Amino acid sequence: MKIEISEGPRSEDIKPQNTEIVSSNNSKKHVLRKLIFSLLEPIPRPLGTVARKLLYPLLSKTWGKDPYIQAWVEILGADHVIAGDNIRILRYSILNCDFENSLLKLGKDVSLDRNVSIRLGNNCTIDIGERTYIGPFTCVSGPGNITIGRECMIASMAGIYAKQHRHVGSRTKGITIEDKCWIGTGAKILDGVTIGYGSAIGAGAVVTKDIPPYSVAVGVPARVLENRRTSPDG
Repeated sequence: MKIEISEGPRSEDIKPQNTEIVSSNNSKKHVLRKLIFSLLEPIPRPLGTVARKLLYPLLSKTWGKDPYIQAWVEILGADHVIAGDNIRILRYSILNCDFENSLLKLGKDVSLDRNVSIRLGNNCTIDIGERTYIGPFTCVSGPGNITIGRECMIASMAGIYAKQHRHVGSRTKGITIEDKCWIGTGAKILDGVTIGYGSAIGAGAVVTKDIPPYSVAVGVPARVLENRRTSPDG
């Protein structure tokens, strides 16, 4: 009896097949997860609130416990979101994270009020610290990186824009808002700005330059009116 010993498939023959299988499985999971998220979005409370609270953390391992998410919250690219426990996202908010190498980080107890719009970009990270509140109709937009610290209060209709218009170049510097800052209604924070710890930005102000810690800044463009540590009421 003649026994033939097969050399078996070569490694270079196997690798492309395995890669295709993994890629296909990941693609299917992504589509399925996206479909389930979209189906859960319009379900009204209380059923929808309970379903989203239970299922969102199961659909993505990067979501924390007990999210409170109202109906018609649109989340694009849920795989690009890291969310802490007890986050709150209210009705009609849009989180557009479906970009290459993008990441949205929502710390524990972050609260996004109605109609908040967060839009990333390619190679963009937006990091919102614990116990920060973002008011209704506020827009936070990349593609520059944005860091918002802990326990910040951002009022309604504010705009935080880490981007440059084409006629001044496409390079972005990013924005940093340090811990315990207050941003007034309708204020605009432009690219390249750092707002120091504990500062307050007045309603309607346009911040184009760095603001030192503990400052009160108002106007267009914003200028420092006083230092909260040295003022009589500080």
